[in-house]
Amino acid sequence: MTPKKFILAFLTNQHIDLALRRGCWGTKTGWTTTLELIQAIKRLATKLKASRCLWREFILQEAKTFVNSKSPKRGVFPNGAYHNSRTVHENFFARQSKDDRNSKLVTEDMPFLYELISSKLLNRIKKKPQESSNNDSEDDESTSIDSEDSDVDLAFNTEDASTVEPGCDHIRKVSKNRQETRAHMTAKTVCAMVSFGENRRANSMQLYNSVVFLACGVTERINSYLHYIGLTMSRKTALSALDRLGHQAKKRIAQKLSVSARKPLSPLLCIDNIDFEERVHFKSVEKTSHMFHGTWGYVHTLDPSLILEADPEEFSMNQFQKAIKDSVNLKISPTMFLPTFEEESHFCNAIKSQIAQVMMSYIATTDNPKSSIPLEPPSIDQIRAQKPDIEMFELMLASDNCAEGIGEILTDIIKQTNLTPDKFFSQLQIVDGDLGTLQNMECLRGQRKPSGHKEDSLGNIFMLLGASHTLWNIAQAIYLKHFGNNKTQDDLGAWRTLQALGLPSEKPAAKNNFTLMLTSIQKIHETCHGNPSNQLTKREDQVESKINQPRYQLML
Repeated sequence: MTPKKFILAFLTNQHIDLALRRGCWGTKTGWTTTLELIQAIKRLATKLKASRCLWREFILQEAKTFVNSKSPKRGVFPNGAYHNSRTVHENFFARQSKDDRNSKLVTEDMPFLYELISSKLLNRIKKKPQESSNNDSEDDESTSIDSEDSDVDLAFNTEDASTVEPGCDHIRKVSKNRQETRAHMTAKTVCAMVSFGENRRANSMQLYNSVVFLACGVTERINSYLHYIGLTMSRKTALSALDRLGHQAKKRIAQKLSVSARKPLSPLLCIDNIDFEERVHFKSVEKTSHMFHGTWGYVHTLDPSLILEADPEEFSMNQFQKAIKDSVNLKISPTMFLPTFEEESHFCNAIKSQIAQVMMSYIATTDNPKSSIPLEPPSIDQIRAQKPDIEMFELMLASDNCAEGIGEILTDIIKQTNLTPDKFFSQLQIVDGDLGTLQNMECLRGQRKPSGHKEDSLGNIFMLLGASHTLWNIAQAIYLKHFGNNKTQDDLGAWRTLQALGLPSEKPAAKNNFTLMLTSIQKIHETCHGNPSNQLTKREDQVESKINQPRYQLML
């Protein structure tokens, strides 16, 4: 009998004595010695090049067996992995639901494939520190701390570093965490693509992506390719899911604007204009590009804690009408616009915090990492930070900038609330909009005067300029006031600062480019703070990198 036949007989014979001797080989108690035996066989079988190929073939077949044995459960959610686009709920897109599905996929449905892919992706960063330090190069994109994927926002109060600036160890740690997160996302995505390729009804990630990509403007042609490789569902399925979500949103809007939900204060209606074009690339007599003018908006339900201590009668229609009536005789004096001592003190602290931010970011840092230098201005009537409770309206088509258009908008809003005009106009309703919408509302209100019917007089509608629109108009006025004339070289307006910073300075940013306008204002403001601060920190034509705490406070 050869040794192989003896070992094979010992492992396969069903005699009671032999079964007892090998009974613990596959348990936790005897697994250590069993693994030693397997490793010894591996070393023996991989001595030669030809035998190594045979061993890899054996391991590959075993890996195939393990991978094929695990798949997501078949059936409709929650009993399986299939999600129907006609019955999908908004909770499907919640972060917690998505994390739960991903966790189930990588821990229960396809753990072997996930661990295999993750091991390959994390192979480099799991090496020993001394090995990686010898092998890493400056241009290595996978581990470089200066790469785009490893850039971090450096906080000034970092406690993990020995100085105010994050140390090299801290940056490498953050870079490693990012690489591990990317490896997890890649392995998880590959597992979801494989499960979808095996069974098209395991579609949780694909349904999620198809709806998100549609909302982000991904074209149908690109979506078809993503569907082909298993990243999304078809565009038809995405539209079906959106239709289902739209029906659910209609019910929530009707519930939030019901008569019982509008007490003591009705939710805010926030609206704004929007222009969108249906562009036809190959035009003909029947098919041409068309511009639509409409309105988008949402219902914003206030945090109940903000009005918990208020008297409900203060939000009634009678109090509103009384306040409007009293405002006619209100005398406005300049003292109403002058700041108080507390407001002046707050403004001073805000300027100091801005100067400190500029100095910390561009000029010099303090030698005390845990200093008490304020980098944020003091708060004013700060409210609890939480996710806003909003529900989107359907897009509404309306006439362009006229009283007729605002009337059409109100009619569409009433239709979406499932209320009659009499019930809708029975409670005070605050509408948040821009200046043009406010003027159109006042124009329509003036056209309907006098009227004894509340649904015609619009007496319960109070138009309020939104915070964004107010900031928009004020910022543009300040920006245009200080921009100057870039056609004249003697002009010392703000355009020179933009030109020195390499920002567009040929003409002021357009009003509709809100982000660029505020960014330009911020950069100009930081430059004005930075110039005198830079002069204070210079010694012998060199800028200090660190300043002691007392001198820093004195400079501020």
